[in-house]
Amino acid sequence: MVSAAADYALLFAAILVVAYLLPASVFHLVARIAPPASRIQQRAPRPGQVRREVLMSLRAVAIFALYGLGLLAAYRAGWTALDPDWSAWPWWWPAVGFLAAIILHDTWFYWVHRAMHAKRLFGWMHAQHHRSVTPTPWSILAFDVAETIPQFGIFVVLVMLVPMHPAVLGAYLLFDSMVNAAGHCGHEIIPDHQRTHWLLRYTNAVTHHDLHHSRFDCNYAQYFNIWDRLCGTFRDRDAPPAAAAPSAVPQTRREAWTSPA
Repeated sequence: MVSAAADYALLFAAILVVAYLLPASVFHLVARIAPPASRIQQRAPRPGQVRREVLMSLRAVAIFALYGLGLLAAYRAGWTALDPDWSAWPWWWPAVGFLAAIILHDTWFYWVHRAMHAKRLFGWMHAQHHRSVTPTPWSILAFDVAETIPQFGIFVVLVMLVPMHPAVLGAYLLFDSMVNAAGHCGHEIIPDHQRTHWLLRYTNAVTHHDLHHSRFDCNYAQYFNIWDRLCGTFRDRDAPPAAAAPSAVPQTRREAWTSPA
């Protein structure tokens, strides 16, 4: 019992720092020092929004740490694809594992995220995250309890199927959290002439995820916009306004059941 409590405390602290406090703090600072012209939405976050985002994110971290105990037990039992022996793999394997995680996660996130926008699921799986119509970096883990299951599920897939060193998994978690925080910071940090360059055209910019929060009906993927382009759900800054005004975004679970999302 003492060992399990210590493991839980360690997992909670690691997830809290790596997946929340560090990335959210970095992009909170970015938002504070970014030029006003880089602001994507003119509306400000709602009163009390950041407090709600932080409290919900702390709850999500606590749940993720609980799930993490199961993965830790599986790792110790030798049931996962994680391998702590660097010498067991070629020198290039960490990069391959990292890239595989990016591709798998992007595909997982597109389809799971889009499914959570279905009317039957949205109200109890994803509505609370979309209360942040004007997102902030502190909203990155502001999930409904039910949403924590698919959000954590991709890491179960990675740990079970992708051979990688535990340190590579930790680096990927930090990378994913940084990208997530950037997408919620509210300021476009990539100039338009670079964002449309062929090297970056198929990667998501802050604008794309910010539009997802203000429109609901587009830009479901995490890193790339390839799935969105293929499936007709990609929107850029010059897209026509959404049919529903942002004021129609549900602010309570009851409202979410009748939302057009």
